[in-house]
Amino acid sequence: MPRQSEFHELQRLTTIQSVMHLDSVGSTNDVAGQWSARLVDADLPAIVIADAQTSGRGRGQNRWWSGPGALICSVLLRPAAYGVPVARWPTLSLTVGVSLALSLRRLLPAQDFRVKWPNDVYCNRRKLAGILLEPCADGARIVAGVGLNLANSLVGAPREVVDRAVSLCDLDDGAPPTRLTLLTCFLNQFTMDLERLASGDRSLAADWRELCLLGGGHVAVLDLGGTVAGTCLGIDDDGALLVQTVGGVKRQFSGTVVEFDG
Repeated sequence: MPRQSEFHELQRLTTIQSVMHLDSVGSTNDVAGQWSARLVDADLPAIVIADAQTSGRGRGQNRWWSGPGALICSVLLRPAAYGVPVARWPTLSLTVGVSLALSLRRLLPAQDFRVKWPNDVYCNRRKLAGILLEPCADGARIVAGVGLNLANSLVGAPREVVDRAVSLCDLDDGAPPTRLTLLTCFLNQFTMDLERLASGDRSLAADWRELCLLGGGHVAVLDLGGTVAGTCLGIDDDGALLVQTVGGVKRQFSGTVVEFDG
C-alpha cells in the first residue's frame, strides 16, 4: 500500500507533482504504467518509489537484481510537456543516464561515473545502475525506471552480480547520499536535461560524448540485423553509437552491447 514518507518532500524540492512510496512491488514500471491511467496531465511528472522490487526488468529478457537499500523508482512523464518531439524519444534513455551520471558526479566527485550506451550507468567501470524506458498505453507518456545500487552492499549478491557490479555504499567515500538527496539532485538535473533535449542544445550531446564509457575500446553490438563489432568512436549528436568496423563506420540507433573493453 502507498504510504506517507519523506519522499513527499520531492514535491517541494523538485517539479514532481505526485509521489507513490511502496514497501515492495513486483515492478515500479508496471505500477507507474497502471497509475498513469488514473492521473491527469496536471498530476505529472509523477514518481513511484519502492523499498524492494521482486520482478525488476532490464532490457530484453534481463532482470535487475537489487538488495535492501537500493534506489528503485520509476518516473512517469509526458515528454511533450517539455517540448520533446516524438522524433527525439529514442534518446530519452541516454538522457536519463546522463542526468544520473552528472548528479552522481556532483555528489561524489572522487568517483568516475560513466554512461554505457544506451541505458546503464557505471562507476569505476563496474555497473551501478540500469535504466528502462517504456511507453504508456496512451502513447503520449513514458515511464523511466531506474535501479541503482545505493545502500545495498553487494556482499550477499549472486556471484555474477559481484563480479561486474558496484554499490555506492561499498566505495571509500563514507556513507552514500540518502535516497532523497540523490533523487532530488537527479530529478532536477533530469528536468534541465529534458529542456536541453527539447531545444536541441548541443551541450547535452557533448555531455553524453564526454560521459561515454565505451569510447576508444572494442565493442560488439547485437541488434535485429546481427552483430556489429569494431572500435567505438563515441556517441553522435543524435544518440547513435558510432562503431568503426572493417567495412566502415556503422551507426547504431538500437541494440545491446554484448562485448566491450572493461
